[in-house]
Amino acid sequence: MKRNQPQMNADEHRWKRIFLILFFDLRVFGSGLGKLLAHLRFAPIAFICGWLLLPSVRAAEEKRDMLIVVSEPGEQRYEAEFRKQGEVWKQTAEKGNFAATVVGMDPAGEGGDRAALEKALSALPKDGGDLWLVWIGHGSYDGRTANFNLRGRDVSSAELRELLAPFTRRLVILNLFSASSPFLKELSGDNRVIIGSTRSDGERNYTRFGGAMAEALTAADADLDRDGAVSLIEATLTASSKVRAFYEDAQRVMQEHAVIDDNGDGMGTPAETFKGLRAGRKPADGKPADGLVAREIHFLKPTVDPLDPAAREKRAALEAEIEALREKKKTMQEDDYYRQLEVLMRKMAELYQ
Repeated sequence: MKRNQPQMNADEHRWKRIFLILFFDLRVFGSGLGKLLAHLRFAPIAFICGWLLLPSVRAAEEKRDMLIVVSEPGEQRYEAEFRKQGEVWKQTAEKGNFAATVVGMDPAGEGGDRAALEKALSALPKDGGDLWLVWIGHGSYDGRTANFNLRGRDVSSAELRELLAPFTRRLVILNLFSASSPFLKELSGDNRVIIGSTRSDGERNYTRFGGAMAEALTAADADLDRDGAVSLIEATLTASSKVRAFYEDAQRVMQEHAVIDDNGDGMGTPAETFKGLRAGRKPADGKPADGLVAREIHFLKPTVDPLDPAAREKRAALEAEIEALREKKKTMQEDDYYRQLEVLMRKMAELYQ
C-alpha cells in the first residue's frame, strides 16, 4: 500500500489524467498504444516532445473554504451524533487547510441559526478556490417544500438556491441529511458537485450516510485506488457501501440511497450503480457521466489543477467524447477509431499549453 506517496503537482496531475484516459480501456494498452503511435507517426511525436519541454504549468493553490451547518437535532438522541459529525468535519477542515465556519454547534443567537447562516454566506468570498458546504442532520419535505431544519426558521431548497446564486467559485455541496433529494435538483448546476443522502423524494427518514461519510474521511479502506489520498468519490462510495451493509446485516429495507451529481444535469447517479470509480449509468443528453469531477477532489490535500473553470468545462466535454468513442470502438474500423482518438487527444493536450 502506498500510504506515503507524495502529493501530485500540476504536471503530474496533467499526465495522470491524459494517461488514465488513454489507457482507460485495457484493449488500448499494449498493441492498442502501438497502433495509436503508428497512426500518429512523426509529426505528432514531435508535438508530444515539444509539449514535454514546455515550462511547468503550475496553478497556485487557491484558498479553500468550508461552511459546516448542523441542523436542529429534534430529539436528544440525535444531538450527540450530529455534534460528533460536526467535530469530525472541523478536524478535517483543519487538516486540509480549509478556512472553516461553523453554524449550529454553538448556542443559537438572536434570530436563530438562519441569521447566522445568512451572515456566514454573505461573508464568504464569491470567487476563488473551492467552497465546501457541509449540511449535517435533519431535513424535511411535505411534497411541496423541502427544508433543512435549523434552530429557528428553516431554510428551504429554493431559498438556499438564491443564497448561493452570487457564488462563481466551485461549490462542493454535501447534503448529509434526510429528505435531501429535492435539494440536489434545486442546487445542481455548472461548476457544482453535489453529494446527497437520498435519491428520491420519498426517502425522508433519518439517514446514516452522514455518519458513514464522516468516518470515510480518514478510513484506510476508503482509498479505493490506493493512490495515497481519499477522493470525494471514494469517500462517497465507501460510505454508501457501509450504509448498505448496515441495512443488510439488520435485514431491513434500505431507506436511503446516496447519489452524486457533478455534471450539472440535476439527475444524480446512485452510488450503488458505480463500477469501481466509474458511473454505471450514462446521461441521455450527452453530458459527461457523474463522478469524473469528484474523482479529482480530495479532502486532505488541495486539488492542483492548472486549468481555469472554462478550460475545465472543455476538458469535461472532451472526456465525455472520448468515453463515447470508446463505447463505439467495436463497431468502428480500427484506423477510423484511432484517427478520431488522435483528434480528441490533441484537443486535450492543447488545453494544457
